[in-house]
Amino acid sequence: PSFNEDASSVDMLDSVKNMNGAADFDSGVFADLWSGALLSSLSANQHLVGSLETVELSSSYHDDKLGNAMKMISKLIATRDIRGVDRDIFYISMSGWDAHKNLPWNEENHLPLLDGAIQAFSNEMKAMGIWNSTTIIQTSDFGRTLAGNSGAGSDHAWGGNYMMMGGAVKGGQVLGNYPDVLTDDGPLILQRGRIIPTT
Repeated sequence: PSFNEDASSVDMLDSVKNMNGAADFDSGVFADLWSGALLSSLSANQHLVGSLETVELSSSYHDDKLGNAMKMISKLIATRDIRGVDRDIFYISMSGWDAHKNLPWNEENHLPLLDGAIQAFSNEMKAMGIWNSTTIIQTSDFGRTLAGNSGAGSDHAWGGNYMMMGGAVKGGQVLGNYPDVLTDDGPLILQRGRIIPTT
């Protein structure tokens, strides 16, 4: 990949460097600072692209948005020594969970993608020997009603689902008080199965 694959000129990067690398007596201090930061950023970007091109992964990722994002994160982690970092934090998102209709179809199509991406990523971290120092945190912005709606879907509720996984995570636990009764008669259940969060 190049700096700008859709550039209006084949030598766009050279032009940008020439325009921002020239300072003279009339140059302003802020302009010089901005140009220096831009050139430094472009140089770091070229170095990163070159580093990523040398990475070979051992795991196979699905060719979808989430799979490609996890693949890129794996490549970035593989270049951690070249980049001079000992800790990374990455954020990615997966949309399509707001299933106000046709919830079964939504889950049948989204859960395998999520499962495949996490499985490939964990396999890659294990192959790199760093799974025990890797943590994945999954969050959701809100929960769903336990009772369905007229469109075979589920509507907005309280709370949300959060999961943590990784080589050093003590898993297999549900934190908080899981409701004993899931009907509207339960002490933690509001109308249409909206659960009151306990954590």
